[in-house]
Amino acid sequence: MTDISTQDSSNRIIAFDGKHEAAAAALALVETAQREICFLGSDMDIVLLDNPAVIERLKQLCINSHRSQIRLLVDETQSSVINSHRLLPLISKLTSSISVHILSEKNQRPKNIVMLADHSGYLRCLNNQRYQGQANLHDPLTVRELKQHFEECWNHSSADVATRRLHI
Repeated sequence: MTDISTQDSSNRIIAFDGKHEAAAAALALVETAQREICFLGSDMDIVLLDNPAVIERLKQLCINSHRSQIRLLVDETQSSVINSHRLLPLISKLTSSISVHILSEKNQRPKNIVMLADHSGYLRCLNNQRYQGQANLHDPLTVRELKQHFEECWNHSSADVATRRLHI
């Protein structure tokens, strides 16, 4: 993968294989968001979310509109707290815009990572141990299917109180 254009609104699959390519695809996806980001994974992924450029874009998304929403749905947040994930201070400051939930027992241990931007873009790693997968900045049909699964998991999850506190 060489160049990811956030201006390209065509239905174009961006294949990635490796941490650097996945991180670039995640940044491109976050940059397209106007209102909502949804993330589903086993944890608050360091490669995709603990990136200063991604965090800055998420911050701007929240600041620019009170309707913006960032929802993170994970198995656990302890490792993020222990490793001082750079997203934690933003989560604790923007509690009305950023929500973190813990997956229910029935949905725990997801093998893949899914990130959705608004109703149009997605990133999907089929194996959360390897950063191999695909993204598309404009594929509303696939996003609708992925969002339906996300919402189902979200509705059976519980809010994570550990990420609401600023850990120093």
